[in-house]
Amino acid sequence: MNLTVLNRICWTICIVTIVAGTALSFSMIWGNHESEFLWKAWMSIGVLFFGSAATLIVSKVVGGKTWGAANPQ
Repeated sequence: MNLTVLNRICWTICIVTIVAGTALSFSMIWGNHESEFLWKAWMSIGVLFFGSAATLIVSKVVGGKTWGAANPQ
């Protein structure tokens, strides 16, 4: 798999989990929910985020590219 595609997939997962985690956090703060399901959902979102972030870091290291440098051919 191309590392650029992998980076885009992981970046998208990170953004989606940030939005979902924020929405779920506000729901848990402002609502009266003492549900085990909500805690499991929130923790699952965190696991997805950190897994995607770790994959992004590893793909950058393995790819040998710096974060913002140009890629001369």
